[in-house]
Amino acid sequence: MNSTNKTNRSIAWTVGLSLVVIALMVLAIVVKTLGDRPTLKQQLELVNGVHFDTPRLVPEVELTRHDGDPFTTAQWQGKWDLITFGYSYCPDICPTNMADMNVALQQLTALGLADRVRFWLVTVDPERDSVAQLSLYVPYYNPEFVGLTGADDQLATLANQLGAVFFREGTGEGYTIAHSDNYAIVDPDGNLSTLLRPPHKPSHITDALALLMNSSGR
Repeated sequence: MNSTNKTNRSIAWTVGLSLVVIALMVLAIVVKTLGDRPTLKQQLELVNGVHFDTPRLVPEVELTRHDGDPFTTAQWQGKWDLITFGYSYCPDICPTNMADMNVALQQLTALGLADRVRFWLVTVDPERDSVAQLSLYVPYYNPEFVGLTGADDQLATLANQLGAVFFREGTGEGYTIAHSDNYAIVDPDGNLSTLLRPPHKPSHITDALALLMNSSGR
C-alpha cells in the first residue's frame, strides 16, 4: 500500500509539474505575441506617419471657407480632419495631393468610414486664392472638400502649428509658393494627432485614418 501511495504521489507531482511547465510556456508565448504586436505609432510609420503620443493643440484662427462661410478651427471637432496646405496655381504637388485625397475618400467610403472624416485645403497663397478662386478649384476634385483662405498672419499661425512651411519665390504675376508636403490629421477633439510625410499614396491616407479610427473607437 505504501509503495502504491508513493507511486501515486510521484505521478501526481510529475503531472502537476508538467502542467505548471506547460502553463509557463503558454504564458511566454502570449507575452511574446503581445510584445511583437506593432503599436499604433509603429503601424503609422509604415504609411509615413508621425504620430504624437500627446496630441498637439491647434491654435484658434479665423478663416473663410470657399463657399463664403466663416470658419474657425473650433469647427475641427467631432470628426477626423485631414488637412493639406497648397494653392490653386500650384503646378505639381497640389493637384496630385488633391487627386490622392479624392481616391482616399472613395476608399474610405467603400470601408464605411467616410462619414467620420473631412478633407481640407488651406491655401498658402491668399493673394490669388480668393473665395471665388477656391470655389472653382477645390470642388473640382471632390464636392465634399473644403478650401480655406484668409489673412496672412492667420494662415501662418495655423501652418506653423500643423507642421507646414511655405514662402514666396519669384516676383510679378508668375510667382510661385514653395511649401512643405505633409498632410495633417486632426482628431475629433480638435488636436493635431498625426502628420503624413511624403512620398504619398492614397492608400497611406486611407490606412492612417482607418488605424486612428479603429484605435480610438471614434
